[in-house]
Amino acid sequence: MVKEKYIVKSREINLSVTNGEISSVIKKNITTSACRVYDNGRIGVAGKLGEADDALMEQAEENLKLGISYEAEATSGSVRREQMECGDLCVEDNRGFLKEAEEVLHILREEYPQIIFGNKVYLMEESRQLINDAGTNLYYSDRICGYVLLIKHVDSVNVFDDSLIYAVRDYHREAFLKEAREHLDAFLHMVPLPEGDTLPVIINTMEFGSFLVQNLDAMAFGHNTSFFNGKLGKKLFDDKFSLYVDRSKDILCNAFFDVEGSTCEDDKCYLIQNGVLVRPFADKKLAKEFGYENTATAAGAYDSVPTNTANCFAGACTGHTLEELIGEGDGIYISVMSGGDFTSEGNFASPVQTAFLYRGGKLAGRLPEFNISGNIYDMFGKDFVGITVDKPYEGEYKMVVKMKVNKN
Repeated sequence: MVKEKYIVKSREINLSVTNGEISSVIKKNITTSACRVYDNGRIGVAGKLGEADDALMEQAEENLKLGISYEAEATSGSVRREQMECGDLCVEDNRGFLKEAEEVLHILREEYPQIIFGNKVYLMEESRQLINDAGTNLYYSDRICGYVLLIKHVDSVNVFDDSLIYAVRDYHREAFLKEAREHLDAFLHMVPLPEGDTLPVIINTMEFGSFLVQNLDAMAFGHNTSFFNGKLGKKLFDDKFSLYVDRSKDILCNAFFDVEGSTCEDDKCYLIQNGVLVRPFADKKLAKEFGYENTATAAGAYDSVPTNTANCFAGACTGHTLEELIGEGDGIYISVMSGGDFTSEGNFASPVQTAFLYRGGKLAGRLPEFNISGNIYDMFGKDFVGITVDKPYEGEYKMVVKMKVNKN
């Protein structure tokens, strides 16, 4: 029998923003704990808000009687500790954070009176620990400062027109203001769509990669319902394209271990490598059931049995900055896109509500609404340009892919 605790502590300050000013301050300090007992192919789980105690472990042991099957073994002998916090702002003493947000919002209101800002600014600290009596003790903590501002022109009839998103570990005012000013200046300057039916689009990788993730789940592979069944080991995409489970520090608040205590070698596990479909992603249960490799992708609520639902995927950077990937031509940076989806054949189409012309290394103006479309094999194949080595906007790497662009 192995007894285990999994504890998540989250402290957060949310500054609600209304008409460009802080309207309320919401503080959260939440601890969730899970106790698990593994014995003879079964698992007992009990969870609570607050710290784990002997009573919770006793409840987990009692829950073994429910007969929940769990053939995999608990993680043993794994010890590692990582603390990613940096910068001067902290949740414990929030006066500096509140003052900083007030001053930055004042600057934005003064410089952009045509724009109404809303939603929130936040500072979040999170830690995760998994410890068991099989010799495992894993700990991870992180801190993020972020702006999630909804943008609305004073003359607009929309609920919001755009969003200004920025999330980093090490916050610096001037870095945020530089990006915000470029974004807002472009928002206020309307320009026509560039000429051409196919244009390079700049977007977060997982906006399009969600179809890949959905169909690379080991459950889908094991039950023969994946779009990619029968294609393991085959080259499906461009040589430059790789997709992997990312347990590295590149993803904010992303522990190097999953909720089962599994880790990846060098904190990465490739699903697609240089265009070749290498493996589906699997937690311990699916890996054992279907004979796949455990890829450290277990997740789940604190009071539930872990399942294969982690959200920690990334595309491999291809060695060039955004400006280098776009080159001398024009690109389209997508800010707000909703209403699109993939078909069962892998075709994608979506309306784009807010996008910007990217020219000469910066956002040069706001584009009228349009539609984009493409096929999964083309988007990550012949039309794939690359994934940036820099983080030009939103604190994120960006993907460039050629898409069909249709004017409304």
